[in-house]
Amino acid sequence: MEHKQNETFSSDFLWGAATSSFQVEGAQNEGGKGLSVIDVMKKNPKITDFSVAIDHYHRYKEDVKLMADLGLKVYRFSIAWTRIFPKGNGEVNEEGVAFYNDLINELVSYNIEPLITIYHFDYPQDLVEQYGGWMSRKSIEDYRAYAEFLFKTFGDRVKYWLTINEQDHVVRIPSRLGLTGDDRYEQMRLGYQANHNMCVATALTIKTFHELGMKGKIGPAVSYSMVHPASAHPDDHLASKDAMLIKHNYLLDLHCRGEYSKPFQTYLADRNYMPQIEDGDLDLMKQYPPTMIGVNYYFSETVTSFPATEEFPIGYQKEALLAEAEAGVFQVVKNDRLQATDWGWEIDPVGLRLTLRELNERYQLPIIITENGMGAYDELDEGDMVHDDYRIAYLNEHIKQVQLALNDGVDVFGYCAWTFIDVVSGRNGMDKRYGFVYVDRENFDLKEMRRIKKKSYYWYQSMIESNGKRLT
Repeated sequence: MEHKQNETFSSDFLWGAATSSFQVEGAQNEGGKGLSVIDVMKKNPKITDFSVAIDHYHRYKEDVKLMADLGLKVYRFSIAWTRIFPKGNGEVNEEGVAFYNDLINELVSYNIEPLITIYHFDYPQDLVEQYGGWMSRKSIEDYRAYAEFLFKTFGDRVKYWLTINEQDHVVRIPSRLGLTGDDRYEQMRLGYQANHNMCVATALTIKTFHELGMKGKIGPAVSYSMVHPASAHPDDHLASKDAMLIKHNYLLDLHCRGEYSKPFQTYLADRNYMPQIEDGDLDLMKQYPPTMIGVNYYFSETVTSFPATEEFPIGYQKEALLAEAEAGVFQVVKNDRLQATDWGWEIDPVGLRLTLRELNERYQLPIIITENGMGAYDELDEGDMVHDDYRIAYLNEHIKQVQLALNDGVDVFGYCAWTFIDVVSGRNGMDKRYGFVYVDRENFDLKEMRRIKKKSYYWYQSMIESNGKRLT
C-alpha cells in the first residue's frame, strides 16, 4: 500500500548500532574471564579466532567517543556471561563487573542508552561440562540467577534488555550448545529440548524482572526473514507458510503465547523432536511474555515445495543453520528479482516492512530492530577512506521501509544497525565487514587496529542528526 504522506520518526526514536561481546572485546583470557563454548569450538584455520577480536576491552573509551560523535541514541551490546560468572554459576568475577560498569557509565556520560543482550551465543563451557548446558533443566535457574545479578547490578542505568539472541540459531548450531559428534538427528532432538528450556528460562527471567520492579522493556532478539512463495502455485504458498512457522514463528509463539501450535506439534512429532514439557511450563510463558521484540533482519528467502521421497525422506535437511531445504516442507530457491550481497544474501528492503507488519499483527508488541546491515569486502584506500556506498544504499532503503511500517501502524521505537564497528564475523573472520568504523587489522595481522570512519559513518551521522529526514 502506498501512502500520500509518510509518518515521521518520533523525536525520541532510538537511532543506534550493535555489536556482541565475543566479536569485539578480545581479552579472551584476561580480567578473570572463564571459557565459553565460542572459545573452545573448533577453529577455522583460514580466518582469525576471537581471542583478540578488535580489542574493545582495552579501547572501549575510544570506541564510545566514536559512538557519541556519530550521534548514537542507543548502543546494543552483549555481556559475556563468563566475565561475570567464569564458571557460569558460583563466584562472581569483580573484574568483569567493573569492566561493564565502566562501559555503561561511559555510555551514559554521552547520553547513549545501553541496550544489553544478556546472552549472545557465548554460553559458559563449564555449564556444559557440569550438566550438559541448555539440554538440562538445571540451566534454567543458572540463566535466571545470572540475569537477576545483571538487573540488580546495572539496572539503575539500563532500561532495555534482550534475553537471548537468535535462539533459533543456537538450536540449529551444535557448537553453540556445546554439542559434539556427527549424529545430526540427535543434535536436533537435543536442540529442541534446549529451545524449550530457554523459553522457560526467559519466562522466569521476565518474572524476576517484574518482581524487582525494573523499569523499561525486555524481550528476545529473534532472527527473522520473510519467506516468499516462488510462484502462485498453492503448494509453494503452503511451503512459505510452513517455512515461516518452523524457522521463525514457532519461537515467538512460545515466548508470547506459551503455545506449541498444532502444525508445529505435528512437525516435531513426525521427526521425534518433541521436547519434554513439565507441568506449568506453558502457563509460565503465557503469564510472563516479553514486553518488546528485538528483530534481526538481513534478507528474505524464496521457497518452493519439496515433497518427501524415498531419497529425501521427512527429516532430511540441506544446511543446518539457515536451512536451505527440508524434505516435506520447503526448498530455498534463487529470487531473480533481488540482488545479493557478496555472500549471496538476497537484498530485500520491502521484506523488512513485511516482517514488521507480520510481527505486529501476530504479537502486538513494541519492536526495536536490533540488527540490520550489509557485510562486504571493504577496502581502505590511500586516503584513509572506505567508500562503502553499497552499505549506504542498503541501509537507506531499509530505513525507508521502517518509516513505511510506522505509517502502517507498527510500533517501532528504535533501529540498531549491525554493526557500529567492524567485528570478527562468526564464520568469515575479518573478511566480512559490517561497521561504520573500519578497524585496520586483517585475519592474521593485527597491525595497530586503528579506528577509521567510513563514508557510511558520515551518512548515518547525518541521518541521525536529521531524525530520518535525509533519506534519499
